Amino acid sequence: MLKTLRDQFTHLKWILWFVVFLFVFFIFVDWGTGRARTRGLAGLAARIGNTSISEAQFLKEVRATEERYKQMYGKQFDKVRDQLDLGSITMQNLVDRYLLLAEAKKMGIEVTNKELLAKIMSYPAFKRSDGSFVGEDLYGRILRANQTTPEEFEDGLRQDLAMAKFQETLAAGIVIPDADVEREYRSRNEAVSFEMLFVPVDRALAGVTATEADARAYYDANKARFTHPEQRQLHYLLVDDAKLRRTLTVPEAQVTEYYNTHQQEFAVPEEVHARHILIRPATQDAAGWQAALAKAEQVRAKALKGDFAALAKQYSDDPGSKATGGDLGWFPRGRMVKEFEDAAFALKPGEVSEPVKSQFGYHIIKVEGRRPAGVQPLAEVRDAIKAKLVEGLADSEGNRRATALRDKIDAAKLTTDAQWRALADDVVTSNVTPFFGAKDATIPGLGRDPELLAEAGSAKEGFVGGPRRTSRGWIVYRVAKVRPAGTTPFADAASDAMDGARRLKALEALRLELEGKRAALASGPLAAQAAALGGTAQTVPDHRRGAAIPGIGPAAGLDDALFATAVNALTPAVTIGDRGVAVAKVTAKKAFDPQAFAAAKAALRQSMVQEAMNRMISSMLAEAKRENPVTINPEVVNRFKPKRG
Repeated sequence: MLKTLRDQFTHLKWILWFVVFLFVFFIFVDWGTGRARTRGLAGLAARIGNTSISEAQFLKEVRATEERYKQMYGKQFDKVRDQLDLGSITMQNLVDRYLLLAEAKKMGIEVTNKELLAKIMSYPAFKRSDGSFVGEDLYGRILRANQTTPEEFEDGLRQDLAMAKFQETLAAGIVIPDADVEREYRSRNEAVSFEMLFVPVDRALAGVTATEADARAYYDANKARFTHPEQRQLHYLLVDDAKLRRTLTVPEAQVTEYYNTHQQEFAVPEEVHARHILIRPATQDAAGWQAALAKAEQVRAKALKGDFAALAKQYSDDPGSKATGGDLGWFPRGRMVKEFEDAAFALKPGEVSEPVKSQFGYHIIKVEGRRPAGVQPLAEVRDAIKAKLVEGLADSEGNRRATALRDKIDAAKLTTDAQWRALADDVVTSNVTPFFGAKDATIPGLGRDPELLAEAGSAKEGFVGGPRRTSRGWIVYRVAKVRPAGTTPFADAASDAMDGARRLKALEALRLELEGKRAALASGPLAAQAAALGGTAQTVPDHRRGAAIPGIGPAAGLDDALFATAVNALTPAVTIGDRGVAVAKVTAKKAFDPQAFAAAKAALRQSMVQEAMNRMISSMLAEAKRENPVTINPEVVNRFKPKRG
C-alpha cells in the first residue's frame, strides 16, 4: 500500500541503528479460556471460532514476546526467564487481540492509509536527516534484519492503531461525575482509627418471637429478597487442589535446588524489636498537642530510669499494645508510620527515644533488639518451598485431569447428573451450585470469575464448559437448570420470612439497648464492657471507606458514622446487615484535604476511566469468547511453561 510513497525515493542512506518495538500488545483481563482438546489441531496452536492460529504464527509471536521482555528486564532477564510462562502470555495476547480487533471492526473503527503512513514516519529509523522517507529498498532491508516483512510490519502497525482507536472510543463514552471522583479520593485517602464493640444478633434472638402477620409484613416490605432474575444452577466436576496436593510429593533434592537458585525469595530485611508508649492529645488543637508533648517528656524521664513495660501499661494510650507493656514485636521498615520507623531504626538496643510525633500522638520508643538483613535458612523455608512446588505440579496435573474428564464427557455424551457423579473419585468431586443470576458478583462455591459468570450466566440448559481454572482447582461444568425470573410465593417463603422478621426485631432491640448505654460505653474502653454485653471488641487502625472491617466485613453505614464522628467521641449504634449491631469510639482521623484533592483530581479521574474501561473490555472478552469458543493446543503452548525448581 506504500507504493506511491516508495516510488518517490530512490536514494539509499545507511541507517546505523533501529530501536522500534515491532509489536505492542495490550494485556487486559486474566485469560480464562480452557485449554481444550488437541483433536483437529494438527499444525495449529489454537482456534478462535472459525479462525485458526498456526503453530508457526504462534512461535513467531513467542519470540517477539520474549524479545519484549528482554528489553523490559535488561540484564535481569536471565534471572526471570525461567519464571515466565511465555506460551500462555503469548496465547492470551493473541486471543484477546483477535477478539478485540473484531469488536473494533463491529464498531466501524478503521485505520486509513494516511494514518498508517504517519505512524511509519514517526519512527526515526525510516527517516533521513531531512525528515524524508529512506526509500523502499532500505525500508525492506531494515525490516528483514528484524525478521519481518513490510507487509507483516504494516499489518501489525495497522492493528496497533486500531486498538488505540478502540480504547479511545471506549474511554470517550465513560463519564465519571465529580461526586464519584471525590468519593473515590476519600476512600483512598481518608482514614479513621477506632475501637469497636460488635454484638451479634444471636445474642438477642432467643427472646424474640414473630407472628405470621410479622412474617407477612416482612415479606411484603422485602419483596426484593424473594424476587430473583433468571437464574442458573451448575453441576461441576472439580479437580480439587487441596486433595490433589496430598497425592503429590516433591523430592528433597528438588527442594534444595530451588532454595539454592532462588535465594532472593528468602531474603529478610533488617528488623527491630521495639516497645512504645503512646500519649494521645486530648484535643486536636495546638494546646492539646502541647499538653501531650509535656506529658510525653515527663513519661520519658521516668522511662530512662524505670521499667519501660510497666510504664507503658500505666500511661500508654495505645489499646493494642498497652496490655503487653507496649510490645510491638519484630518489624521491618515500611510497617510503621514514617516518623515512628525513622526513630526506631536509629536507636541501638536498650536506647529510649525522645518523644516522636506522628498523626496518632507522641511516641516514646525503646528498642529491645535488632536483627540484620540476611537469608532465611533452608530449615525455616523447606515446607514453604515444598508447598510452592507442589502447587505448580498440582496446577499442571489438575489441567490434565480436567481435560481428560471433558474428553470422556464429550466422547460418551454424558448429560445426566448421575453420569457426572459417577466420574468423581478421591480427587475429583461432584458439586451443584445454588441458583445464581448473570448479574451476581460471584458464583456460590466458585467465587468471583467474571468470564465464567458471563459464559454460564447466558448459556442454555445443558451447555458444557471448561476445563477452566478456579480458585479451588480445575473444573468442567454443565448448566444443569435454568430457572425463569420471578418472585417466590409467600407460602414457599414463609419460613425465611419468619426468620427475617425475628432478626429484624432482635436487631432493633439490640440497637436500642446499646443506645441506652451510651454514657457507660463512652466512659471507658469498650473492651472492658464487651463480655457483659455478649459482644466482642477490637481496635481497628487506619480504616478507609469501603474496606472490610475485621469480623464484620464492609459496612457502609458504620463507615458513614465513623467519618461523621469527632475524635474521642462515640458513634451511634449501627445495624450491620442482619448480623448484629456495632458501636465505635473514634481514636484518630486523617481528614479530607480539599487542596490535595484538587491537585489529584484529574489523574484520579483518568485512572477511574481506565479501570471502568478495563471492566468493559473484560466483559466484552467474556461475551466474545462465549460466541467464539477458543480451543488451545496445550502441546504447543506448554513447551514454554516456566521451569519448576
